[in-house]
Amino acid sequence: MDDESEDLVPQRQPLFPVTAEDIVDNALLNLDEHQAREVTKKAADEVVRIAIEKRKAEYRTDRAQDEMRNLINNADLLDQKVGDYKINSTFETATGTTSVEIKKSRTNFILIVAGIAIIALLVLLFILVR
Repeated sequence: MDDESEDLVPQRQPLFPVTAEDIVDNALLNLDEHQAREVTKKAADEVVRIAIEKRKAEYRTDRAQDEMRNLINNADLLDQKVGDYKINSTFETATGTTSVEIKKSRTNFILIVAGIAIIALLVLLFILVR
């Protein structure tokens, strides 16, 4: 019966809070030689995996930047040669996917100018009729 009552007594609280690093450090200190080798091998595999992912992300970012530069150059060429155009493009970057839409429409500009001219004529006509 004495053993059961001791199990119910709360353990003494540490003076400082235990962190995740403390737990990991303590676990690593208590590994035997075989376990230490296994953990070291898994850690090395993880370091290699992270390095590969980082290189892939850098490659995707570089490729996306090149493609965006080409897209801008193509839009500049279209500005010089064509009146209306619309370009939709999607790029895979290190952090995800980026979608870009570039469009130029002189039709809208012409409609706005025509609208302003009509309003000006109506105002002038209204003033002359009064």
